[in-house]
Formats: sequence, structure tokens, C-alpha cells
Amino acid sequence: TTFSAPSGNDPVALDMSSMGKGEIWINDQSIGRHWPGYIAHGNCGECDYAGTFTNPKCRTNCGEPTQKWYHIPRSWLSPSGNVLVVFEEWGGDPTGITLVKRT
Repeated sequence: TTFSAPSGNDPVALDMSSMGKGEIWINDQSIGRHWPGYIAHGNCGECDYAGTFTNPKCRTNCGEPTQKWYHIPRSWLSPSGNVLVVFEEWGGDPTGITLVKRT
């Protein structure tokens, strides 16, 4: 699909939380693999740094994707006609992909 760059100089990113697993390209440049379908599970109770360390200690963002924002360098974008290509391995809803300004 094609899109226009958002106005301004704020950093921009793709929200890929509606997708499964794959790779993303903007204007023939790879911005990397995406895998926001992996959800961090565990006990996200209050954090107490005292005592012995264990793997589930001080977990945060349980139930959320490990990553959903994928940065796009502004230098890769043209004012209009930018091409987004997404290779998807697991399925997902491409209509849920959004381009957002990150401030």
C-alpha cells in the first residue's frame, strides 16, 4: 500500500499490534522483523527489589505485546507515494496497521 508522510518533524512509527509475525519494508528499506503477537504472560504484581532474584520478579506489561511500535526513519520517507510492504507469516489484520507520530 502507499501512504503520505505525516506533517512535521516528530518521529514516526508503525503500530503493528494487529499483526502476527513477519517482515516490514518501507520504500524498499527493511525496518526489520515484527512479532508483536507474542504476549508477555506472568505475574505483574507490585515490584519489590529486596530479596533474591527470580525470573518472574518485577515483570511489567503482562498481557501486552513485547513490541508494537516499529520506528521509521524520517529520511526514508517522501512527502507522498511511500510504499509499505508487509510479509506476514502467521496472519493478522492488515487494516489495523497504523502510522503514528511518536512524541
